[in-house]
Amino acid sequence: MDLSFREILSYASKKSGLKLDGYRESYLRRRIELRMRILGLKDFSDYFKFIKNNESEIDELVNAIAINVTEFMRDRSPFDYFMQKILPELARKRNGILRFWSAGCANGEEPYSIAIAVLETLPNRNFSIYATDIDEDCLKKALEGIYEKEQLKNLSKEHLDKYFEKIGDKYRIKDFVKRHVRFKKHDLTSQEPITKFLDAIFCRNVMIYFDEKQKEKILENFYNALNSGGYLIVGKSESIPKGKFECVSVSEKIYRKV
Repeated sequence: MDLSFREILSYASKKSGLKLDGYRESYLRRRIELRMRILGLKDFSDYFKFIKNNESEIDELVNAIAINVTEFMRDRSPFDYFMQKILPELARKRNGILRFWSAGCANGEEPYSIAIAVLETLPNRNFSIYATDIDEDCLKKALEGIYEKEQLKNLSKEHLDKYFEKIGDKYRIKDFVKRHVRFKKHDLTSQEPITKFLDAIFCRNVMIYFDEKQKEKILENFYNALNSGGYLIVGKSESIPKGKFECVSVSEKIYRKV
C-alpha cells in the first residue's frame, strides 16, 4: 500500500469518523479512483492534496465508499421465505412485539420492504424495525420515503395502492408503514449492535465490502443481538462460516442462531 493511499485513508477516517481499515483494499482503491476520474486527477498524491484543500470532498468519498443501490423486495425469493416460513414461526413462538434490524438500510427500501412483509403476513401483530446506515444522506432519503417507480418494480399494483401514495411521478410510503421503522446512523465496523433481543437481522450485500476480521466482529455482534433461534439473512453472494449459526436455506442465504 503506497504512502499517498494510506494518507488518504487516514485523513478521511479522521475527518469523517468512518473506520476504513475494515474495507478491502481493492474496493477502497476502486472507489477512490472513481472520485479521481470524476475530478480529473491522475494519482493518489494529487487526490490527497485535493481533499485537504476541499473538505467537502470527504463527504463525497464516504458516500462513494458506502454507496447504496437497492430496490423494494430486492431478490424477491428471500422475502418470500421470510413471509412463508420465518414470520409464521415467529408468530407461534414469540409473545409480544417482534423486532427486526435492517443493517445497511440504504435509502429505506429494505426496512420498508420488511414492514410490508410483516403487515401482509401478520396484519395484527405489533412489530418494530431498526434501520441503520453509515450514510446520513441515505438516512434522510429513507425518512422522506419517496421513491421512483423503477425502485418499486418488484411490488404488485395492489401493494403499490395499499402501501404508497402517488406524488406526481413518484411514490411515497404511507405513514402507517413508516411508524414501524426507526432510522439511525450506525457504523457496523466500530459500534455495538443497535439493539438486542432481535428476531431477525437483514444484512444483505453489505459484508462483501469488509475483510475477514471485520466480518467476524460484525457476525459476533449480530449473534449477541439476536434472540435464541433468531434469523440472519445475508446477500445471495455472501456466506458465513460454520459455528454459531446454522444454515436453514442455502439458496436464500438464511441462517439461524444456534
